[in-house]
Amino acid sequence: MQTEQASELLPTGEFSRRTGLSLKALRIYDENGLLRPATVEPCTGRRGYRPDQVRVAGLVRMLRGVDMSLAGIAQLLDELGGPEPASATERLDAHLTELERQHTGKRFLISHIRAILREEEAPMFPIQTRPVPAQRVMSIQRRLRAPQTEAFVAEAKTAFHQHLDGATPTGPFMLVFHGIVDHESDGPLEAILGCPDGVEPTDLIGIRTEPAHDEAFTTITKAQWEYPAILAAYDAVGSSDTVSGRPRSSLSCREVYLADPAAIGADENVCDIAFPLG
Repeated sequence: MQTEQASELLPTGEFSRRTGLSLKALRIYDENGLLRPATVEPCTGRRGYRPDQVRVAGLVRMLRGVDMSLAGIAQLLDELGGPEPASATERLDAHLTELERQHTGKRFLISHIRAILREEEAPMFPIQTRPVPAQRVMSIQRRLRAPQTEAFVAEAKTAFHQHLDGATPTGPFMLVFHGIVDHESDGPLEAILGCPDGVEPTDLIGIRTEPAHDEAFTTITKAQWEYPAILAAYDAVGSSDTVSGRPRSSLSCREVYLADPAAIGADENVCDIAFPLG
């Protein structure tokens, strides 16, 4: 005979019907700990959910509908049930701000694509060239995907600052893309910073010399730097007559930073998108 508690549980099919979540989605949310069933029968593997989990499942479904990551949803649900539930609302507001930035970036990128389709010039990205002298640099290189880039940059900047120990960098902070870095491809990506002759390598930080070269570049604002808008700047420089008319360089394209993105406004210049010239 079922206990009163067990009789109140919803079998997976009924829970799926009430929540609008597919059986596949429920399995995924169970596996990653986002929405675990209240019980799982050891012999049959049948899962049961409490009625109060229907509301939680509804939140998960809606949050996925606004493209919040599973990790973000898990953090929001933890905050909602924690001592400061208002932080869950703050997380939702931060996600909305990020969505608005992405929407602006997509509009910007579509404008660039439209100009290409109409065979128009790309006046947003004037292409310049400059000579770059050889420079000694600190280097940290890693294989990673796009979601890991921000943490890697923060780690590299901290490591470089600590290793300089008060010495002044001799060149700007740069990200050198030796391969594609996105959600599927893992680079590699290299962070470099110019350093004086006395700086020695460590287990984490390598030292090398960037050879002298010419490069084509365009300067972009923080708004143009936000993904996916930045793809337009890469396309404008990479497909320019300046780059396509020269032999391919053995050096990789890079972002040469003029400012810390976190410290400036959307309309301020943040970096140069630069392609070394052969």
